[in-house]
Amino acid sequence: MSATIDREYRTMVEAQSDEQIDDWAADLFIDFAKRKGVGTAVAAFCAVCGLDARGFQRVFLVGGGPDHVVGIDTAGELAAPIFELPRAVAGLRRTDPLARRKLIDFLVAERQVMSYTP
Repeated sequence: MSATIDREYRTMVEAQSDEQIDDWAADLFIDFAKRKGVGTAVAAFCAVCGLDARGFQRVFLVGGGPDHVVGIDTAGELAAPIFELPRAVAGLRRTDPLARRKLIDFLVAERQVMSYTP
């Protein structure tokens, strides 16, 4: 059942404009960080987008994020301020020709976060 829902959701997302995908990915990134923690959200984004710590910092900076705010949190995970996280979406779009596909993958992989209840 989940595979069918994932395919239907992916099809719906793929039909959207780049601007809409970016907006949804940015909103998801913030919601994910609020609900499950910044480090977890950044790790999920990096895993789907194929980024290591340096790659995340690069797309964050290219997207307009301040250079002094990316760091390691107390759990040892990569972190940045929640409301700055969408900068990584913008930076990925500017640096990676496969950004659209990766952002769609992020939306599909983490769609359950949108309906997450603690």
